[in-house]
Amino acid sequence: MKTRFTLAALALAGLSFGAGAATFEAQQPYQIHLVNGNKTANSITKSVHKVDLAEGKQQVAISYTNDFSNRSELRVLNGDPVIITLDVPADAEFTLDYKAPINYQLARQFLREQATELSIVDKKSGKAVPAELTLIPMPAGLDTAGGIQASLAEKGMAFNGRTDAAVAAAQAKFGDAVVDADALEMLKHWWNAADKDTQRAFQIWTIQQQ
Repeated sequence: MKTRFTLAALALAGLSFGAGAATFEAQQPYQIHLVNGNKTANSITKSVHKVDLAEGKQQVAISYTNDFSNRSELRVLNGDPVIITLDVPADAEFTLDYKAPINYQLARQFLREQATELSIVDKKSGKAVPAELTLIPMPAGLDTAGGIQASLAEKGMAFNGRTDAAVAAAQAKFGDAVVDADALEMLKHWWNAADKDTQRAFQIWTIQQQ
């Protein structure tokens, strides 16, 4: 019972911190697929280049797509996704920074070295901020974001939802929050897989458990 309660408490606290004004921007040709394991509105017809971030530990998944085609040859480059993990202060304005390759050959070399070529910069200070950047293989299929989610889960890299801000909020509201990260990931998985009626039934059940 305590585990169910503290998981719900942490989730509610995390939502309350979701309105933070911190932002992350990745300009074209990069696009943002996931924020903390959740899909953005990015799609084949719509690219997402800027997202809001809550305060605390955050994870963002991005990828590079650029068209270097000419009249005689089709040259579209799709880079392996980059997983960015970083600590976000309140009201931060972060942006992806790198030296853009000017042609197809340089872009191919750049994509092999993304993890070292990319940095995250605070737009207010102009300085790079600490961040962990990891490349994962490009997933097969048209659902790139879903493929990244599955790959992160398989590699044990899925965002566990335990941000410092969410934990602090849960502790302030409900006392010490004992969180089983694996259980939280499983709850999130089944929540996203459920239809609206099932989600509503689960919400009612969760309230009854408290």
